[in-house]
Amino acid sequence: MTEITGHPISADSTEYTLEELLIARMAREFRGDAMGVGATILGDLSARLAKALHVPDLFLTTVSRAAADCDVHAKSLSDEWVLSSTARMGLDWEQMFQLIAQGRLQIWVGAVQIDRHGNSNISVIGSWDKPRIQLVGARGVPDDLWGCARLCYHIRKHTPKSFVDKVDFICSFGDGSDYENQTNRPARPGVVVSDLGVFDLDPTTKSMKIVSLHPGVSLEEVQSRTEFVWQKTAGDIPVTAAPTATELQCIREIIDPLGLRRLESVEGSEAVTLELWNEDLVKTASN
Repeated sequence: MTEITGHPISADSTEYTLEELLIARMAREFRGDAMGVGATILGDLSARLAKALHVPDLFLTTVSRAAADCDVHAKSLSDEWVLSSTARMGLDWEQMFQLIAQGRLQIWVGAVQIDRHGNSNISVIGSWDKPRIQLVGARGVPDDLWGCARLCYHIRKHTPKSFVDKVDFICSFGDGSDYENQTNRPARPGVVVSDLGVFDLDPTTKSMKIVSLHPGVSLEEVQSRTEFVWQKTAGDIPVTAAPTATELQCIREIIDPLGLRRLESVEGSEAVTLELWNEDLVKTASN
């Protein structure tokens, strides 16, 4: 089996990394006349790629939302300053939640756990009363839940601890009984992307199913790195489509020439962060 995580792979003589494959695939989920947000680095880059190539009316913002409706810029570790140079407006949090309530938010959430029904968790590992690990908390996920049409998820490392039979704490509802029991229907779970493949929810079984596997990944590997059992698929499982030459050029030369996508690869480390930080400072100073 070919190991692709973080290393160049080839399709039609065009080499690309796993991170570039994920950015291109995630970008295809955005639609126009709405706000595009990524809670992970690759999610953020996918929104920029979508605006640059596929959805010109996608609405971009900085993390704080203080700079909004920005042009496409190269990603920086000082994004707040860089993107504010072309921001056409700023958003306070009341305005932000008004946009969410109007169904104008599209987001890639970086979940820590997701289960077979699409319930997600970014709050605690273990019981709520006495957790083994305290995470960031539910944060804006419950608010997003009631305004978005769906929530998409980017899970950096596919393991039995991230793809679980049942999440330890529900921050957003999946497509099961918890969802059906809600008076006001929340967002449905959308596409889930990991380092092994692309997944979504089967509306009939209300369980997660495989949409595609990345090049070199087998069903056996996905099953060994998942706590629940995947439902059987009819026929061969598709391979995730490779990024186009245009997408690769845009990623490498326009939206991420610094290579911040490396921070969410297997080589991501404090040393790589420091290296990129120094490069970013030098580039910012020269401009």
